[in-house]
Amino acid sequence: MTVDIDTSNLPEVVGERHIMQPLEELRVEVPFGTQTNPASFILQKGSCELWGCELALGKPYAIATGGLKLALFTWHGCVVDVDADVEISYTSDETTSNVAYVNTHAQLEALRDEAYQEQQQQDQTQQQQQQQDSMKNNNNDAGPKLVQGPRVMVVGPAESGKTSLCKTLVAYATKVGRTPLWVDLDPVDNSISVSGSLSVAPMIASAVTVESYATCGIPPNTVHPLAMYHGSNSKIHPDLFRAQVDRLAENINQRLAQDENARSSGIIVNTNGWIQDDGYKLLMHVAEAMDISVILILGHDRLYSMMNSHYKKILQKNPTATVPKVLKLPRSGGVVSRPDTFLQYSRSRSVKRYFYGDFVDPPKTADTTATTSKVPQLTPFLLQLKFTDVEIYRLSSMALSSSLLPVAQQQTTDAVQISRVDLDTEAESLQHALLAVCHPSSVAKWQASGRARDLVCAGVAGFCAVERIHSETDSLHLLSPCAGSLPSQTLLLGDITWME
Repeated sequence: MTVDIDTSNLPEVVGERHIMQPLEELRVEVPFGTQTNPASFILQKGSCELWGCELALGKPYAIATGGLKLALFTWHGCVVDVDADVEISYTSDETTSNVAYVNTHAQLEALRDEAYQEQQQQDQTQQQQQQQDSMKNNNNDAGPKLVQGPRVMVVGPAESGKTSLCKTLVAYATKVGRTPLWVDLDPVDNSISVSGSLSVAPMIASAVTVESYATCGIPPNTVHPLAMYHGSNSKIHPDLFRAQVDRLAENINQRLAQDENARSSGIIVNTNGWIQDDGYKLLMHVAEAMDISVILILGHDRLYSMMNSHYKKILQKNPTATVPKVLKLPRSGGVVSRPDTFLQYSRSRSVKRYFYGDFVDPPKTADTTATTSKVPQLTPFLLQLKFTDVEIYRLSSMALSSSLLPVAQQQTTDAVQISRVDLDTEAESLQHALLAVCHPSSVAKWQASGRARDLVCAGVAGFCAVERIHSETDSLHLLSPCAGSLPSQTLLLGDITWME
């Protein structure tokens, strides 16, 4: 269907103007640049959305650092101006995947409504039962069964559009008043916290913005994520990953047990692209640990067949077993591979955004000669700590193969390990390292139990970056997002480094 879009009364074109027909998608790629010439796009007429998040009419959206690979989709037609040094920009009518995604959202909404209504009925029945028991002086302390909304896991190979689908489902859910938990289990390129983390955040409508979706960052002070430091953005440590996923699942269950709306809204889990061999085993572990009820597979027939066969065998052995629904969704035609250099810049941006926030317009002053370039939203602080004031532990994973153990003997050593960094001899190796600050409660629990997983499988209080090392004074200069002393002097070290 083609519609006539009148552009005669629109402002003068700045950059490129794209006139989009209904069910078309504008795909734009902008390289990383500088804040002096930010990339921007503006919806001049009609309506369109970025991964489910609607653009405001006439509002310029500027991304100071560039680094965009995005797709704007319109249901009814629109006019969009793009002002940037674009690598490529084009419109496409091959958007069947967008329709499939909104249909998936509609099916998830039906499950959420069903879970909410069932919970209401159970609560009402429980209340009536308690009244009857009180009249009979019969104490029945059994609480109502907690009915869960859909627990969705998105899987697929690397660069298949998993994060884009998660964003779309989160945006559609929050748009109708839901508060799903968004779980990102991809330490290589995490969308909620800094790279190298496993994280979860309760999503609300105010956290879903075009700017945050374009740069993969949740606006400060909108939601408070729980982040665990995996310590690497180039590889996954299987033992540590399993342990952290198990603890995340416990925290998620505790959170949902206290919030009826979040419980019926469910969770949306993003995974990494490791789907072969041990990666497949980790995916199955996530599905079991997080009690996944719906698995969405993006464009990978072999993975779809493997998971279907796995759960069919379970049902053959136990017909009453509860297994997730496995659905295959089409891969978007707008998905593109990101070069290693682009990923490196993107990871660096996520760390810088943690300390400095977004680039925003400077405060208005009477000085007309003031610069018009954008300025950092936040101001980090520099802390100076003596070597003796901090304890830094390096994350490690140790597991012995069964072939290396004596016959009939099991491994008694915990596979999750940490080792203390000797600052007297290893301080120089910490230059530009990213450090996770442990919560005092997790430090106390670890000191009491002696188990490393009590420390590394707990959420961290925040992150610091090593700016300078002064060997003469035996001190570290740490970049911190806030002033004052650290919550604890126990820090975790991975293999991630960051330099401005």
